[in-house]
Amino acid sequence: MSDDKNKKAKRLQRTANAIKKQVRIAKSLGTPHPHNQPHRYAKRHALDCGNPKCQVCHSEKVFGKPTFQEQRFAQGCKTDNQNS
Repeated sequence: MSDDKNKKAKRLQRTANAIKKQVRIAKSLGTPHPHNQPHRYAKRHALDCGNPKCQVCHSEKVFGKPTFQEQRFAQGCKTDNQNS
């Protein structure tokens, strides 16, 4: 029983920390009143406009470019093959 409580407490703390981080980002950008609805940032980022076809926020997805994570992985694979 206590293990379930610990898991739930950790999950809630992780969510609260993510919300605080996004609210801090929104405040630094000058978003009007990010503290009125802070839970809005639980599943949405402060820098994201919310439009999945937005060419500014989602250029990798719209234009088919690899993301930074995919670029780093590809670069790591190239260096591993050269070292072998």
